[in-house]
Amino acid sequence: MSTRRRIGLAYLSGALPCFEDFGNLPTDLVRGDGLVDGKPASEVLDMLIIPGGSLVESQSVNPVVSREILKMAETGKFLLGICSGLQVLAKQTDVGRLSTVPIIREGLGLIDAEFQPLVCTDQVRAKIVDKSFLSEAVGREVSGFHCHTYGKVVLHDGAKQILVSHIQHANYRKAPQDLVSGVANKEGNVVGVFVHALLDQNPLIIEGITKALDINQLELQEIRKANAKLVSEMKREIGINTNIYPAEVAKKAPVMVLVTALGSGSGKTFLVTGMAGALKKKGHNVGLIKLGGDIRDSVPALYLVKEPIKSYSSIKISESGWTPIQEAIEQACRAHDFLFVEGAMSAFTGLLNSKINRPASTLEVAASLGASIIVVVTCDKEGIEGGLVNVLNYVNVLKMLGVNPTGVILNKMSTSYLTEEDKQTIKQAFENVGVQLIGVVPSMKLEKRGMIPEIEICYEDFGAQAIDAVERYINLDQLVKLAKAPQQNNVDYVAFVEKFKKLLINYPCKLS
Repeated sequence: MSTRRRIGLAYLSGALPCFEDFGNLPTDLVRGDGLVDGKPASEVLDMLIIPGGSLVESQSVNPVVSREILKMAETGKFLLGICSGLQVLAKQTDVGRLSTVPIIREGLGLIDAEFQPLVCTDQVRAKIVDKSFLSEAVGREVSGFHCHTYGKVVLHDGAKQILVSHIQHANYRKAPQDLVSGVANKEGNVVGVFVHALLDQNPLIIEGITKALDINQLELQEIRKANAKLVSEMKREIGINTNIYPAEVAKKAPVMVLVTALGSGSGKTFLVTGMAGALKKKGHNVGLIKLGGDIRDSVPALYLVKEPIKSYSSIKISESGWTPIQEAIEQACRAHDFLFVEGAMSAFTGLLNSKINRPASTLEVAASLGASIIVVVTCDKEGIEGGLVNVLNYVNVLKMLGVNPTGVILNKMSTSYLTEEDKQTIKQAFENVGVQLIGVVPSMKLEKRGMIPEIEICYEDFGAQAIDAVERYINLDQLVKLAKAPQQNNVDYVAFVEKFKKLLINYPCKLS
């Protein structure tokens, strides 16, 4: 390492070290042993970045790493916590979003603040309202995005707010407001922010950090060379500290599948996470896109495949999401060879809502892209028999509307009483409607806290179980064959909705 200044990045279970680029500043990784080049991180580093993720839920900032963080703060070195990293630096976080009582996770207490549940996944502008080592440009605005579940900040006397975001949505509703999104200790050397990509999108933040660390332009170039090597090292591993590395395959033209379901709670996120991780292991350069604004659904998969959130990570449907369809897909295809597009709720949800902008549903996006559609059907509430009837009807309606269902995954299924004849009947039923059964996934115990997306997820446990389930129960080669290159179809959304309405009125109810 030839740089005079060294900036560390926490590389711990539950962290998202590739979720953003951090201004291409990190030069060293701090793992669970708290060491850098065999020495305590507090002695080697000038600054440490603690990234977002599920660090609070995972409780993976162990006493050794905690001691190094505290030493850095005591000696006036710089600490930057982002999202979950901010919560690590603060006093405590109530992670009980769907609990009747608070569920408290303690932080290190370096920032005199605590956090309560508040969901926000907006792209934002934020105003700098006080000085810190990030910037002294009070009054200037910066940009980035939020992706948090515990975003309500309660400040105490020993903390100061340094950033205020202007958000449009909170807790899944339109709720324009100013939200505290950056806090610091009184000295200004310990800082936490909710704004992801803050260092990537705003040169004035990099200027502030390089000024505080007395880094000149020549040294900044050396730091970024070291960073490029570091990022390459991180991205090779699947997940964190797994020692799992993908196979080497030749780069291919990008293909895509759109994963939808009969409704929420089907296990789409679990299966997409597992399929993304499993295909990464096979050497694919996997990208994740979410329809609508709740990009948190993509984060468990991004944890495994080590890819960042970009503007294309969220396709705009109705008033939710970030980027128009074709623009998002074009950008994603430049970066990846296999894209998963995760739908929102049912494919049909939003079609009959005439008060919102189009496209407003997963189905309209699928039509616009000519997408190969994989349907996930859950069989735990209605049994395999009810699930089969529902998904066969679902597939038929999709085909009548001119979209392209190609595969089905039966999820949360009890198979103990099925005979071989029953299994052949199911397989034949799908072949008769022109789709392939690519997986039968049994019921799994995932309902404990820490295993449910959008509540209190532990990415390492969730991701490991998802990959295991997919590799055991889903035919990945079949999935890859069903993927196809995205298209650019001009869809008359008004006519599409009218076609859906007519189909509802005239839907055939007899089987030939």
